[in-house]
Amino acid sequence: MSTATTENIRFCPECGKEINQLSKFCPYCGHPLEKFSIQPISDTPSKILVNEDDFIAFIGNSAGYYVHEFKKFDAGGRDAFAATWNWAAFWGGFGWMLYRKMYLWAIISFVLMFLPYLGLAAWIAFGIVGNYLYYQHAKTKIIEIKKLHPTNEISAVLSQIGGVHKWLPIAGAIFTIFVFVLFMAFVFWFPFVISNFFKIPSIYI
Repeated sequence: MSTATTENIRFCPECGKEINQLSKFCPYCGHPLEKFSIQPISDTPSKILVNEDDFIAFIGNSAGYYVHEFKKFDAGGRDAFAATWNWAAFWGGFGWMLYRKMYLWAIISFVLMFLPYLGLAAWIAFGIVGNYLYYQHAKTKIIEIKKLHPTNEISAVLSQIGGVHKWLPIAGAIFTIFVFVLFMAFVFWFPFVISNFFKIPSIYI
């Protein structure tokens, strides 16, 4: 690749990843780079800004609540943690994170549920940091999407990539009912089985 190509290309036009070395193809997605060598670009890429409309499009359900909470994490244009409280993250934990498409945190939450002491601590901690985790997740995803899609398509893409799994509450309700039925069956059926198991047959009396 020519020197001009190296000077002009800082981010892959296909995947948006930063390119730090001389190459004819993107080291991440394999997209050819030479034909973009005539496109001028500044030495420092302009910062991708995330505004309130972006968050609203990405969040979907309950966007008003989350946008209000997200403002607490913006300290003069810089991210700063602030303790808040999210009842859904506290009670739901794994389910809430899966509902909000935070898959990595959902896995972490699921694992922590089975660890002694840490499970209880994580239960409370997620209630405190849940909004901030979701803020970071949403902001990161929005920036990634903005790198790859034109402005006129951004709202539709944000809604598709973000949002929630609408099927999850229904699945959760069905699962809860199923567990409840099993529990009631165990409570009423198990003592009956035990009593009959130890009961002496009348034929031997």
